[in-house]
Amino acid sequence: MLKDKEIGFILYKVAMLTKNDFSNRLNVIGITSGQFAVLKVIYWHQKNTNDLGLSPCAIATSVECDRPTTSGIIDRLVSQGWVERFNNPDDKRSYLIRVTDKAVNKLEELEYLYSESCNTMLKGFTEEESTAFKNYLLRVEDNLKK
Repeated sequence: MLKDKEIGFILYKVAMLTKNDFSNRLNVIGITSGQFAVLKVIYWHQKNTNDLGLSPCAIATSVECDRPTTSGIIDRLVSQGWVERFNNPDDKRSYLIRVTDKAVNKLEELEYLYSESCNTMLKGFTEEESTAFKNYLLRVEDNLKK
């Protein structure tokens, strides 16, 4: 079997191409795919709960990224005005993160760019094939997490 036809190599290549496609779309707005993931987690948390915000640790867990990397992403989002930090009312030693109006106002456009990227990736797939593909990837993810 040729190395470029092995499943691991194909997955790696597809992941890189997918990330590059989405990153190129996001460059127009000036954020990275990692920043988008963090914004989305914070936004949906705020929208669907009564909580004031999320801790950096909760964000890192949600995006499955280490805490230092997530902290760096949060720092950049704060400096660009996408999110804000505020003192945690339940623990004065920590802080929480919430999206700003700037992020809320841009999220629809960001979601559209994400949708365009997904549509490009799945071009030519039927609805059933797309669903099966997603389910296969979820099974692979589950296998690797065990």
